[in-house]
Amino acid sequence: MSGPTEGQAPSPARPLDGGCLCGRLRYRITAMTSAYWCHCTLCRKASGSAALPWVSVPREAFAVTAGEPARFASSPGVARSFCGTCGSPILFEKAGERDVDVTLGTLDTPDAVPPSHHIWTGSALKMSDGLGAGLTRHDEEVPGEI
Repeated sequence: MSGPTEGQAPSPARPLDGGCLCGRLRYRITAMTSAYWCHCTLCRKASGSAALPWVSVPREAFAVTAGEPARFASSPGVARSFCGTCGSPILFEKAGERDVDVTLGTLDTPDAVPPSHHIWTGSALKMSDGLGAGLTRHDEEVPGEI
């Protein structure tokens, strides 16, 4: 699902840590490629929200530092990882993509990584119209950005 790298998010000056609601699952990010809002139906259903902000991270720059995530195959070639205790969604992994996507809201300092654009706005809910106003909006995922 890695979104387009438009206005690429800089790599953090220091690692960014995050985790789930109950604290049993923790992770660390050491680099990132982009941050964006996703409006696809699958992300909405997985999160229970009108849209979900993600940060794309090279696979090798993401590490679980505590706990063991539960996994769910949400569609062919796609795994979503979450805390098996509290249910917080944490990670989206698509086979063949160089990046994984981390739920931005689970970072300890989510405002350190502001989204730069929206993807899958063709399936956006009306209630999310003003969300991230002024950011570029793409009806779908931009092809070739894997």
